[in-house]
Formats: sequence, structure tokens, C-alpha cells
Amino acid sequence: MRSVDSNDLTTRARIRNAAIELIGTHGFERASMRMIAQAAGVSPALVVHHFGDKDGLRAACNAHVSAMFTVERVGANGAPSLDSIRAALNDWEANGPALNYLARMLSDDDSRSVDELFDSLLQGTLQVVQDQERAGVIHPQSDPNVTALLLTGLGLAPLVLSRHFARSLGADELTPTALARITIPLLELFTHGFYKDDSILNATKSAMENQEKK
Repeated sequence: MRSVDSNDLTTRARIRNAAIELIGTHGFERASMRMIAQAAGVSPALVVHHFGDKDGLRAACNAHVSAMFTVERVGANGAPSLDSIRAALNDWEANGPALNYLARMLSDDDSRSVDELFDSLLQGTLQVVQDQERAGVIHPQSDPNVTALLLTGLGLAPLVLSRHFARSLGADELTPTALARITIPLLELFTHGFYKDDSILNATKSAMENQEKK
């Protein structure tokens, strides 16, 4: 994503971007249509003209932000990657509002609209898992849907838990430098695995199979 001068944006895009920034800062309920219109330099009536209502505006924001963090932005692990988040943080002026929006919506909102936002991210991750399995980049997965779910959660964790990630990494805030510390350990985990052999995996499978027979 590149920084775009507001004069180059369509009216609809200016309204959407203003909504993303205000919702990311204040939350969906507190970011009023009037506030969004004022930030975009338009009338509230024009916001209604383009989006219908606040739910319609939120749906447009969700679609835009989701597109930034799905297939074209994922990393080699198949999730919204630490590398993509770090790249977004490097251009905070352009991407910071979208990162704030994503973190705020996933943390604060329990609406169907946010369910759809998460599902869109999950579907993008699943697509990459399937593509990489077919290409032989990753091992075959027993349940690709659950693998995608776990990877999506891992990819989003630095955003949703940004304050705690920053604290644990000895930083005042989440930065590309702080996230860089996670990159090699994460790839080591994905590349070499965590356990030295498959004894725990096999024991767990056996226990679960026995439980299902009861």
C-alpha cells in the first residue's frame, strides 16, 4: 500500500479512509457519521448517498482492509505474516489507520460484519495453505481448515495484542524492529517443528481415538 494524496482519491474513497481512521481510533460506536463526514470534508448526506448507512460504510471499510491482508499480503507461512505487518508499520502514514482499524474491530466488535471481516482473512489464509500444499512447500495437513485458522490467529496476534507484544519485546510500541525479533524463532518453529519426535503426537492421536470408541 502506498501513501495517496487525499486530492487524488474519489469522494467515496475519502469517506471510507476517514471512517477507517476514526473507527480505528475511537471504535465503531463512538465514530459518528457526522465525525466521519467532517473528517472527509463532505456533508453527512453525501456519506449516506455513497454508503446508505453506517453499517454499509463499515462493510466497505472491512472489504478494503481485508484486501490489504489477504492473499497478496501473506508471507511464506500462509498467514497474515509478521513480515507483512512489519512492512505496513514501515509506512505508518499509509497503513497505520488500517492496522488500527483491524485491531480495534476484531477486539471490540461482535457484529456479523466483523465475523465477515475475520472470515475473509481466514479464507485468504486457507487459499495460501492449499496452494502451498499443492506446490510442495508445506507438508500435507490433516485438516487444512484448522491449520488456516491457527495461522490466521497467529498472524493477527501482534495486532490484537500489540501492547503486550511490545512490552514483552522491550519496546514502547509495536515497531518493525521489535517484530524482527520474532521472525527467526517463528520460522524455526515452522521449519523444524517444536518437538524432537512424533511420540507426543502419536500418543495424543491414540488417546483421542480411544475416547471416540467409548
